[in-house]
Amino acid sequence: MPQLLLHRFRALFDGTKYIHRDSTLGDSVAKCLPEDLLALARSPKLVERIVAGSRVINAQNIRQGIVSRRGDGTFGELIPGVQPIRHAGFKVARGPVATIEIGTEVKILAKAMIKPKFPGDR
Repeated sequence: MPQLLLHRFRALFDGTKYIHRDSTLGDSVAKCLPEDLLALARSPKLVERIVAGSRVINAQNIRQGIVSRRGDGTFGELIPGVQPIRHAGFKVARGPVATIEIGTEVKILAKAMIKPKFPGDR
């Protein structure tokens, strides 16, 4: 079973100091989800579109023509006329997206950030 997302998440903490103010760390975890979905191969359409390069991970963390927050880990249809970018070690290409089909937001909270506010709270 594919576990790239879980391995990437563990790598944030395993033998290294976690820097909680670095927003790119959560993005690096979120971008593993489409890789794991491809490896699962549960959807023939998804596999076909990823292999063809028509579905990509958002390369720049921005959305074209959509007013919204950052596009962390977004995955969708490549903007027509744009060439997908392939990175070594990854099967899902990168590029600007015209649509958002999967959006992933990763929030990593330090234990001190989730302390109870009142005595007795859990």
